[in-house]
Amino acid sequence: MAKINPPVSRITITDTSGRLRIVIPCSRSWFIIGFLGFWVCGWAVAEFMVSKQFLQGDAPPEGESFMLAWFAVWTVSGLLAIYAWLWQVVGKEIVTVQGHTFTTRREVGGFGFDKEYDLLQMRDLRAAQVGFNPLDISSSLQLWGIGGGVIAFDYGTRTVRFGAGLDEAEAKEILTAITQRFRIQESRKT
Repeated sequence: MAKINPPVSRITITDTSGRLRIVIPCSRSWFIIGFLGFWVCGWAVAEFMVSKQFLQGDAPPEGESFMLAWFAVWTVSGLLAIYAWLWQVVGKEIVTVQGHTFTTRREVGGFGFDKEYDLLQMRDLRAAQVGFNPLDISSSLQLWGIGGGVIAFDYGTRTVRFGAGLDEAEAKEILTAITQRFRIQESRKT
């Protein structure tokens, strides 16, 4: 019988005297990478064909409004699919804790946006089960690996999540690294 070796952590934790930096690479799904790659190719052909039809004036006048609305939705859908594909291929989340600032960043190929939180206002940092709500866009994007996360904390009247695609053991590794170095208050009991 073959012995199964434990997997090596894909998370990089850098703890220096001034800050804690955690890099979480995207949990890649080869099915989603293949499916989205194929879909984006079909999307590009349709995008080109409809654009060409509009530019040449070949769009049927009675269906031009519908075609224009369809084209707008199709373009936005394609851009989201390209982002999801890029996220699967080169995406990563970066968490930085420095001083009283807790920063999360979803980065694709060096581009991304930071979200900064006041460490003193954060409450109840925890591993939280990810639920699915089809009416919540962040929840819906979890299927593609780009929304939500298994680590959560309360910030004012909101719950903030990060760590999309983390395994429970990986989430515990991150929580341990943060709580050993920084004190985050528990939620206030009402």
